[in-house]
Amino acid sequence: MRSLTAGLMALALMVCPAVAETPRQITWDDLVPAGPMLLDPSTPLNNSQRADLYKVESIREREKRGSISKISPEYDDAVVLTRKLKKQGLDVDALLAALAEFDAEIVRRNQAVVGALEGQLIRMPGYALPLEFSGGEMKEFLLVPFIGACIHVPPPPPNQVVFVKLNEGFTAKDLYTPVWITGRMTINRASKSLSLVDGQSDVEMAYSIEGIRVELYKR
Repeated sequence: MRSLTAGLMALALMVCPAVAETPRQITWDDLVPAGPMLLDPSTPLNNSQRADLYKVESIREREKRGSISKISPEYDDAVVLTRKLKKQGLDVDALLAALAEFDAEIVRRNQAVVGALEGQLIRMPGYALPLEFSGGEMKEFLLVPFIGACIHVPPPPPNQVVFVKLNEGFTAKDLYTPVWITGRMTINRASKSLSLVDGQSDVEMAYSIEGIRVELYKR
């Protein structure tokens, strides 16, 4: 009898923690790894200097791609603007190199994920965006941080889009229904096709949630 009792107690100790698991409530900021503030190298410039620098950058990029040549009038514009900026004490080549590094770092940060979220039971808010606008029950959708994402404006960065797959269907009240999602999060870099009125659009995401529960958003 004592051995049976001890066995049941041991089984209870193994089962109870899983049953009692409490979801961790997170926000969209929690999906982005912490890091130092990113400073735009063009910030110290005035509006005119910034516009001239961006024009030089654009023309040089077109020349690299082969859409214009160094003997074209557009490239002459870049030469003139470069001289103008240099007369104002600016190192154009150094600024353009810093801008390239800045843009590359933005891309890297937009792709970065928080490894500690892998496998966690979480609860988070967002807007449910159906992959297909059928108006009926859905079991898969994108969770996005703001209204208009992926349709009226460019998609958010991959680490700000979550693919949700539900155990049970959910009927959205409108296109961007505010919800709370509870489920198991995984790091899953993928691309999903979003149906639009004028065709399809591929949206990249860095996270997925196996949804256990969907609730209409309430503070």
